[in-house]
Amino acid sequence: MKLSFKTFAVAIGSLTTIYFVKKNQSQKIDGLKQRIEVLSDHFQLLNHWLEVKNEGKSIATYFEEMGYYHIAIYGMAELANRLSEELSESSIYIDYGIDRDICCSIARIDKVYFPDDNLPEIDAIIVTPYSSFESIKTILAEKVNCPIISLEEVIWSI
Repeated sequence: MKLSFKTFAVAIGSLTTIYFVKKNQSQKIDGLKQRIEVLSDHFQLLNHWLEVKNEGKSIATYFEEMGYYHIAIYGMAELANRLSEELSESSIYIDYGIDRDICCSIARIDKVYFPDDNLPEIDAIIVTPYSSFESIKTILAEKVNCPIISLEEVIWSI
């Protein structure tokens, strides 16, 4: 059986299309798996945070014990807002926030800086997008001379 060039070209084109469709689907599945993992981590963190609150404990205790009375929060999304709410009635003062996308943040903090800005001195920076903590810490460590701590570390240490 002899295949024509046209039939061969159509077959190669079809196989190439199938390959790229499968590759794209695989990338989407990998992205969804990663998102599920992040959301699962958020659930575990928030669940522990609620347990701590139900036991009458506060995150403020962690900062007080460490001597961090003036802090900045990196990442101006939901977790930053929860942290800000929890600390609002405490002796811990949030001097400012830091975010790559100030325009789209949902921050309830008045002063928000870009990571590249000159950042005022504070006692510590708390990173709320803890799944990206290492890369954020690397960037901030070049700019500040204070501890850079993951929110995850704070919550799980109480």
